[in-house]
Amino acid sequence: MLLACIIACAFISAEGLLFPQENEHRQLKELDGLWWFVREPSNSDAIGFANSWFNHDFSDFENATKLPVPCAYNDLTQDIQLRDHVGWVWYQRTFFVPSDWQQRRVVIRFGSVNYFAAVFINGHNVINHTGGHLPFEVDINDIVSFTSSNRVTVAVNNTLSHATIPPGEFVYKKGGMAAVAGKKYQPWTANHIEYPPGFFVQTPGFDFFNYAGILRPVYLYATQHIFIKDMHIVTTIDGILNYTVNTVGMSVKSGDEITVRLRDRRNEEVAVGNNRAGTLVVDNPQLWWPIGMGQRPGYLYTLEVTLYAERQPVDIYRLSVGIRDVKVGKSLEINGKPFYCQGFGMHEDSEIHGRGFDRAVMVKDLNLVQWMGGNCYRTSHYPYSEERQFEADRRGIAVFAETPAVGVKVFNKPNELLHQQMLRELIERDRNHPSVIVWSVSNEPHTYDKKARSYFQ
Repeated sequence: MLLACIIACAFISAEGLLFPQENEHRQLKELDGLWWFVREPSNSDAIGFANSWFNHDFSDFENATKLPVPCAYNDLTQDIQLRDHVGWVWYQRTFFVPSDWQQRRVVIRFGSVNYFAAVFINGHNVINHTGGHLPFEVDINDIVSFTSSNRVTVAVNNTLSHATIPPGEFVYKKGGMAAVAGKKYQPWTANHIEYPPGFFVQTPGFDFFNYAGILRPVYLYATQHIFIKDMHIVTTIDGILNYTVNTVGMSVKSGDEITVRLRDRRNEEVAVGNNRAGTLVVDNPQLWWPIGMGQRPGYLYTLEVTLYAERQPVDIYRLSVGIRDVKVGKSLEINGKPFYCQGFGMHEDSEIHGRGFDRAVMVKDLNLVQWMGGNCYRTSHYPYSEERQFEADRRGIAVFAETPAVGVKVFNKPNELLHQQMLRELIERDRNHPSVIVWSVSNEPHTYDKKARSYFQ
């Protein structure tokens, strides 16, 4: 029942999820590091929720340990039960919010938690999210303390079924430890919970390992209550840049203004605007090209947006921008020239970390792509980290951005809505990256099913 609630309650929009940035008006803290970690028995009946673990200090738990964030938990011990765990695990750490953030908007942001996430701040459930590989965030300035430590607790469930994307199957096994696992597991285990004389083994509907946990960085950041929420950029090879800036808190009174500046690599201003939406024109534009197609692959401008309240700057955001267009005719064309993708379908995982984000692995992977003569890759079978997207922009590597919908086989309305939400979150996260040239809706779906046609339409 709890899983069903989280699925139903978790359809949040990714609109406004600009990548966290530290600058003159934005403050940023990373919450990465060693977090307390507690595992429920596999396939348990959510005993952590039944016993309000989010109100307890995990350092008091006899079976608690510490694991790194970001990282998948599966390969960090020699315990096969943790590696193949199915069900709930819990993370927790304490943090301080700087006192000078007290009059600001304070946000906690997760880059990826796989697959279900329920986040608690000081015992309050502040946000739930369904689906790994995409970010989510929530304002917490009304909940955190600015004079003492705060506690963030995250419940994570990796269970896959016909109601998840990607899907999974269950096989029931008799016997095993499931019948007794809860008896001595926690000081706060509810005595009335009965465990069945058996357990379930999960088989994912895909041929790679289902790494789970808090897989990407966790950030705490602060803005003013008047802030830049989102941007949308569309360019043409004629040097036309159409932009839309979404703001929160701005009024129409005199003194509340916006300035949009486009700067080249030398930080020289090449165009300027003064509206939330408008068009900038760049003379003799330097185009963004993939590797091997232009003299300067990966050329990036910087779009600098500044908000003013009563003529004083209150927020600023700098976005890397590539001027290019993508068209499909007889072939896939970038900037009017046929593009031949020489690259890979790859995974974003590694030894020990699993699918946890690691900058060293990211750099090595991209260097290998270029060393082998690659100019593109497909994010099979899920969206990759935002940090990797920025690097693809800079290097001139084209990207096919794929949703997590691998092996979809149940074509009903709930799955369609979840699939649409994941696609929407992916596009709203990555639409301004010049490296992204294709949206991959799904991989190896069971399209022989008669319902598949209307589903994908």
